Amino acid sequence: MTALNIFEQPLNERIRACLRLDYLFGRIDHHLEDETAEGPLCAVLLLIEATDVVGRIDVKRELIKELERQQAKLLQLANTPDIDAEKLTSLLDRQAQLLDQLHRFLGQPGAHLKQHELLNAVRQRASIPGALCEFDLPAFHHWLALPHSERCADLKEWMEPLATIRAANELVIDLIRTSVTPTDCLAEDGFFQQNIDSGLPYQLARVLLPDEANVYPEISAGKHRVIVRFMKLDRLSGHPAQVNHDVPFQIAICQI
Repeated sequence: MTALNIFEQPLNERIRACLRLDYLFGRIDHHLEDETAEGPLCAVLLLIEATDVVGRIDVKRELIKELERQQAKLLQLANTPDIDAEKLTSLLDRQAQLLDQLHRFLGQPGAHLKQHELLNAVRQRASIPGALCEFDLPAFHHWLALPHSERCADLKEWMEPLATIRAANELVIDLIRTSVTPTDCLAEDGFFQQNIDSGLPYQLARVLLPDEANVYPEISAGKHRVIVRFMKLDRLSGHPAQVNHDVPFQIAICQI
């Protein structure tokens, strides 16, 4: 299977927050490349969203817990035959480095942005429909009119204190995503169910579909099983309906 669309479902709240941060940081990177005023506007709004995600739970503590858990699992593999010792050592060193940086990180991640007057003004107006107009936030529109290089420099400065959080989050998510090789499956009449061992620390379900499939999965999971229903979207009404034909796909239920 090539040219895959990948759909992911977190299996616990820690990984849910990690995936949201991964999504938001990726979109910020995308908009940083946009030299029009719309690019930095979207990047600022996404950065505010990212700090809100960080503020809702103690992300630093959760990342420390997950890195330590993953590190302990990897250490158990050190004497496994055919293990790539150099790659394993490099990964363990990176985990140790990030753990040290997180432990030395003082204060609440993202707190620096809550002390920024312009960004606070944007945050307060962003939830009001149409309230980012020029007459609502003239200072912000003045900033948006600055040269692209200056806006990018400001955005990178605002993001820099979150760099350790982002790097740790990326390492955690990448290791989970690559921990299992996807397997070929068939959803009969658009329905698939797989039992899982409730005693194992499953973290993420990934469904991979070829571009030409023209369906999407609704993934639900409990302690004992993962269920996938493949849906077709009526674009006129917006109403989804489960398909009544078999759907070949790949699935990876990740745990490390």
